[in-house]
Amino acid sequence: MHQHASPLSIALAAAGLLTLAQVPSVWAQSAIATLPTVEVRASTSPDAQAAEALKNAREELNRRAGATAVIDAQSYTSGRAATAVDALAYAPGVVAQTRHGQDARLSIRGSGIQRSFLMRGIQLYQDGIPLNQTDGAADFQSIDPAALQYIEVWRGANALEYGANGLGGAINFVSPTGLTAPTAALRVQAGSFGQRQAQANLAARGEVVDGFLSVSRGEQDGWREQSGYRADRLSGNVGLRLSDTLELRGFLSYVDSTMQMPGSISLAAMNANPRQAGTNYAALKATNDYTQKRAALRLTWQPSADVRWTTSLYGADRDRYHAMTVGILQQDMQDTGLDSRVAVEFGTAALTRRLVAGVSFARLDGEERRNANVAGSPGAATGRTQLDGRQNTVYAEYTHGLNERWALQAGVQSVQARRRLDNLMNPAASYDVKFNGTSPKLGVLYTASPQSQWFANISGSFEAAPFGEVAYNATNPLARAQGATTVELGWRGRTDQWTWDAALYRSNVRRELLAMTNASGVALGTVNADRTIHQGLELSATGTLAPGWVLRGQYLYNDFRFDGDAVYGNKRLAGVPPHLLRAELQWQAAPWIKVAPSLDWQPSRTWIDHANTVAADGFALLNLTLSGTLRGGWGWFVEGRNLTDRRYAATTAVQANARGLDGAYYFPGDGRSVYVGVTWRTP
Repeated sequence: MHQHASPLSIALAAAGLLTLAQVPSVWAQSAIATLPTVEVRASTSPDAQAAEALKNAREELNRRAGATAVIDAQSYTSGRAATAVDALAYAPGVVAQTRHGQDARLSIRGSGIQRSFLMRGIQLYQDGIPLNQTDGAADFQSIDPAALQYIEVWRGANALEYGANGLGGAINFVSPTGLTAPTAALRVQAGSFGQRQAQANLAARGEVVDGFLSVSRGEQDGWREQSGYRADRLSGNVGLRLSDTLELRGFLSYVDSTMQMPGSISLAAMNANPRQAGTNYAALKATNDYTQKRAALRLTWQPSADVRWTTSLYGADRDRYHAMTVGILQQDMQDTGLDSRVAVEFGTAALTRRLVAGVSFARLDGEERRNANVAGSPGAATGRTQLDGRQNTVYAEYTHGLNERWALQAGVQSVQARRRLDNLMNPAASYDVKFNGTSPKLGVLYTASPQSQWFANISGSFEAAPFGEVAYNATNPLARAQGATTVELGWRGRTDQWTWDAALYRSNVRRELLAMTNASGVALGTVNADRTIHQGLELSATGTLAPGWVLRGQYLYNDFRFDGDAVYGNKRLAGVPPHLLRAELQWQAAPWIKVAPSLDWQPSRTWIDHANTVAADGFALLNLTLSGTLRGGWGWFVEGRNLTDRRYAATTAVQANARGLDGAYYFPGDGRSVYVGVTWRTP
């Protein structure tokens, strides 16, 4: 543990993938988007196939009677594209906030609202294959935003069709293939606080085999003390066309990441010096170092345009060395899984009849070792546990077209999960708990015109707690699974000039996993709240105002609160700003110059504690991006962020009851920064 791969091992792995990538191929697909038909041939240009795959993904998600979105990677790679926050900043309905470096906080509709580590409530996929650990926890260190083709987002229970079951929904990061990527591409960028990033992509294709390889290294010294990071990533895929109806695609990725942790600080400390680290974070060398090796095989059988059966096998080995001020956590985790899904069309062009059914099986085996932190090195052992997590899911959804405009969707999902922890140093704190839940969904889709759709649905969600939130407590029961019933109404559309997405939702959540206190103010740890309400408005639009002028924006209204709680009454849940607005105006003066000022605005306070006694102030950030394309496949960008050098809290550490007192709750956002990048690709 706490070892990093040598440059030689990385080079050997890259050479192996490059060898495979030189063998020719055909067929490109996203695992979740509609597959290209068998008529696609290698003679079609990569750009044309990439555009077709993006179009197919949008059409597939528009068949959902619920809120979805597709984010083209080109919408964010014209600026700094170093973190998941950079990629998802304008994703409809997504709250993406940077804590420090590459550590992000991601939430959809209040999912995982209190998590200060990893993430919960959103199922992450890469190329349709699960990225989360089996227990539902996830992080972003394995994602390279600059090595993606597009991103698919399903909010809420709209991801039920694919087996996701959390309150937030699912996000699928889709990689290029040898069919959709240019033969070669390079990207180099550098900027403030010692930020440096380089990436190279290679692709090859022919009549039988195609391959894609991405290698990157990113690092930054960090704006705050003890906030630097380094990430080496290698990812690739090779597709083999076994016949006109059968494709096998293999995926391989490797991540070696080190990330220092500056911690949260008090408001007084932030006002005095926002660049300082929290108490003891530097002295104890707080860090979150992570290594992941991941491999997957995906077999797709498409005997006709009406039948598609996709089966995936995957495995991931994760090592983590997490030095904290309270101790050191070392993890060795192995995830394995199988997912099989069939989609059958048996209607007509006017009357849709579609059945999707699938099963998934996942298992986590792991070991955790805890030690005292002695200047960043392991001291005396304080804990050792073995983990066994399992999750099995069966799901089905049927779409029934009533006529050319109206369609009904009905679905159901059943989940069985297990969390077993053997505490080797304190057997009395061991546990073995099982969770079982069923989530139904009923929706209606109305196609008002070829350019716009209305949708409405009522759905359930079921979320078994991850190991980090199923903690033994001698005086309180283990946390139970979180459930919710959500009602949603929305409108989306696309014309030659505008695209838009609007959704209203209300979730009545049962047993939400929150850090709570009792009536006497005694901390209970993570337990189930009684009833909570998550409701809000999600707006997103992009439009051409005039030739060369484009406006895009996103607005979120988040109203999350307790519902008659014995301790908190109807107070607001802490952690997510009530209002969030992002807007950008783009002026394309010429192909070689585009000017894009933008605004990030949180106009109101964000509660830090559930008791609503302490809040972080709102803020507005002004940014500016200049970019352009040149001859010979060259491009460039210069991006300035927080140009007014505003002092602000990017996000906060959620508390149960701060009692109105200042404390180490604030993660200061970066000061004024500038990033410069150059890109090149083959025609």
